[in-house]
Amino acid sequence: MKKLLLLLVSGLMGIFLVPDMLTAADSFEVQAVSFNAVETVPLPEPEPEPVYEYTTPASEPVYEYVAPAPLILNYTVTAYVGTAREFNNIATNLSYSDIYKFKNLIYAHNSPNLLGSLATRSIGDTITITEGAVVTPYRVSAVVYYNKTADGSLEGDPSLMTSIAKTAMGHSIALMTCAGTPYGNDDASQRLVIYADAI
Repeated sequence: MKKLLLLLVSGLMGIFLVPDMLTAADSFEVQAVSFNAVETVPLPEPEPEPVYEYTTPASEPVYEYVAPAPLILNYTVTAYVGTAREFNNIATNLSYSDIYKFKNLIYAHNSPNLLGSLATRSIGDTITITEGAVVTPYRVSAVVYYNKTADGSLEGDPSLMTSIAKTAMGHSIALMTCAGTPYGNDDASQRLVIYADAI
């Protein structure tokens, strides 16, 4: 019969066989078991869960939207056109020093000294038109780009230009200048039309 010696080493129970390893056919007897050397080691205390606190500011900031002030720009009419025939003739050879008016349409080149700033106008902006001693304020109601087609008309409609000039498409006045791709012959692929109403 082989003897089994149980020892406690460094707090762990070890099994040592003397002198050989046990097999299934072996029998054994326990000679001695000692628990005197067992040392109880306390487990570490778990760390406390962190506490997150949110403090509401005494007063939340209030953000108020302030709309930018509308732009105000003055255009001065320097030349008047009386007939549709004259309007059509002048439209192909505009002066670079005049702002023209025909019926309810004001038109000129888009150079800075004429109507070049129309491209920066937005709905709600104020435009003043000076005609001699009379200065009339208008508010921009619509901004429209019309394509100039191969036949020289706007959007392929030969009557549209005349309709804009005579009726301002239901508004008080229309202002028109070139826009889009320049053709290099004082013309361009589009017409920018600003519709405005008297205020």
